[in-house]
Amino acid sequence: MAESDPPVELKPVPVELAPAVPVAAVSLKLPPFWPNDPTLWFAQVEAQFLTRHITVQDTKFAYVVSSLQPDIAQEVRDLLVSPPTHDRYNSLNKELIKRTSASEQKRLHQLLIAEELGDRKPSQLLRRMRQLLGENTLEDNILKQLFLQRLPTTIQGILASTSTAVNIEQLADIADKIVEVSVPTVSTVNTHAAAVSSPEPAHTVANFQTLETRINQLTEQVQALTGQLSRQTRQRSRSRDTSNHNRQSRSRSPSRDPTDCWYHWRYGSKARKCVQPCSFKTNPNPQGNAEAGN
Repeated sequence: MAESDPPVELKPVPVELAPAVPVAAVSLKLPPFWPNDPTLWFAQVEAQFLTRHITVQDTKFAYVVSSLQPDIAQEVRDLLVSPPTHDRYNSLNKELIKRTSASEQKRLHQLLIAEELGDRKPSQLLRRMRQLLGENTLEDNILKQLFLQRLPTTIQGILASTSTAVNIEQLADIADKIVEVSVPTVSTVNTHAAAVSSPEPAHTVANFQTLETRINQLTEQVQALTGQLSRQTRQRSRSRDTSNHNRQSRSRSPSRDPTDCWYHWRYGSKARKCVQPCSFKTNPNPQGNAEAGN
């Protein structure tokens, strides 16, 4: 029987791993430079470099330069025209922050005089004031007074009794809650007032049309009543005229008693003649109507 071949032993072949190399070619678009807060802008830029594994100084430098506005690029023109040989990005980072950040004097002026609440929340105002303060130190009581002075007078009055019992962060939180409660109420009142004083155009037209229709109806009713009263007045006038005429006719033509003779019917007690049969009884009047004697 033939002998079997011995098993072949497989030995692993060592594989030489390539050393990690910095990534250079990655598509990336940075936001425009923020001159109001260059430190924060570079923090966001570093986060984007990290997520895309961009580590090469020259690549970072190129991305930052491409995102600078012309007026900002003018501030670091020397670095862009003649960039440093080493650490280009780090050098640009440092100089941009230094040259575009507001001076300490300007920041303190903004903090002490010019900074206003605007449409921000009180807590946002406090954070902005701390940012303007920078590395400078300021006693909490002084900063608290500066903060309170920037708030509306109504909120200042509410916080007056509690400002000494809480720290400035707690004071800002309370001010936020007051604003949240008060602003919708004011907005609702303003909206209602605007709706009352300035109705929608379509609604205004409809109101005028309804009012005009109602006025026309009332005018017709008044005219009808006037005509009715006029007719009633004429009827009453004719009725009075007819009544007066009848009374006058009756007075001129008294009713004849069939038992009276013509003379007494015609002249009554003044008759000087009498024809029988006649039931008229009176004493003869010698001063009777002369016509009766004829």
